[in-house]
Amino acid sequence: MLDRRDFIKMCGMSGLAVTVGSMSEKEAEAAGSHSFAILYHAGGGWTVTHICDPKPAGSQAEVDQQGPKDVMSNYTTVGTAGNLRYAPLETLPNANGGGLAIGTFFQRHYQELLVINGVDMATNAHDVGTRAIWAGDMAEGKPTVAALLSAGLAPGAPMGYISAGGYDVTAGVAPATRLGNIDTVKRVAFPYRANPNVADDLYLTEETAARIQAARQQRFDVKSKQQRLPRLHTAMNRLHLSRLGQNELKQLIDYLPSEDALQGETNMVQSVMLAAAAFRAGLCAVVSIGTGGWDNHDSVDQNLVQNTDDLFPQISRITEVLEEQGIRDRSAIFMGSDFGRTPGYNDGAGKDHWAVSSMMVMGYVNGRKIAGNREVGVTDEGHNPVGLDPNTNQPGGNKRIGVGHIQNAIRKLYGIQDTDAARLFPSNAPASEFPDLITLE
Repeated sequence: MLDRRDFIKMCGMSGLAVTVGSMSEKEAEAAGSHSFAILYHAGGGWTVTHICDPKPAGSQAEVDQQGPKDVMSNYTTVGTAGNLRYAPLETLPNANGGGLAIGTFFQRHYQELLVINGVDMATNAHDVGTRAIWAGDMAEGKPTVAALLSAGLAPGAPMGYISAGGYDVTAGVAPATRLGNIDTVKRVAFPYRANPNVADDLYLTEETAARIQAARQQRFDVKSKQQRLPRLHTAMNRLHLSRLGQNELKQLIDYLPSEDALQGETNMVQSVMLAAAAFRAGLCAVVSIGTGGWDNHDSVDQNLVQNTDDLFPQISRITEVLEEQGIRDRSAIFMGSDFGRTPGYNDGAGKDHWAVSSMMVMGYVNGRKIAGNREVGVTDEGHNPVGLDPNTNQPGGNKRIGVGHIQNAIRKLYGIQDTDAARLFPSNAPASEFPDLITLE
């Protein structure tokens, strides 16, 4: 038998961090009905002109004559899927049989995929850009939107925000639970087992654990009656409540995938599998994930083939996991990065930092599909943002899509824009601009 305080203590010993508060029955019920958000961060600054905002060279002759420093890319055509465009990386001279994953991804998911191009990051610094895309502001200390979603959608949930990568500053809005892997969770869940996967391999029997729990209850009853200071009395009550969450954790264990199901899955997919189990148990609202290796100052073509061949099959696999868990119609995926890369190549055949980027969004919120098969935002031939009308999202105005607009759109999408936490940490853009950046069908 496991009480929440033991769980929290062991989490600390294992490098996990969770909230100490206990969920009320009402909060638990609400947490089980909200939508699930997955935030993916491409660490290092991705080359969006090689992904979702393609800028092909005019011809192979142009590439051969001008050289890589004077062209936007070394591919000469554009891939299309529905209304979306993507870079055909398999046509790069040094693709070596790779690069097909991006086309496979777009062809499979274009109907549910929203691409936001021409995002003015206003910075080309890694830390600032990472904070900006997920917090909607460049100022230090701003919380990730994941924390705001956790606070707004699942207040009091023990694992409302699970961090498995990416920007996870919370500013005290909600705690971040850092989970290593599912085996660690099982060891935390069953501290009295020598082997967490064997029910009868126990250090302590269920009867002994029950006697320990009864002794704790008896001690609390005595100490609570003796305490007269309101502040300490409240603290004791909170501590006692934190010990009553064993049923919540048992629910998580019930939903965790089996050892066989984990075989062959990447760490990122396993993290989503764990978070999806916590969501189904009513303990979680959002998970952040991420990979590095996108800071391609050298050999950008070859590196992007490898990066995209790694990323997009994982995102597709995550959609399958959500389907298998029966929660895909309540789950959305947001993909962003620090910034973009320069239009031309440098001397190392790489690309340097560029303060224009893109975001990709797909999935469902509360059973309604995000309006996909759409591109919002435009860049010119030099990969500069084109001015838009902030009311129609169409070219012809004088506004650029910024990180604050994306932040506002995510908050509005989940209906948390008027929560105390969201008001405490506003984005750096007016909510009146680009109000329909991300919409539902």
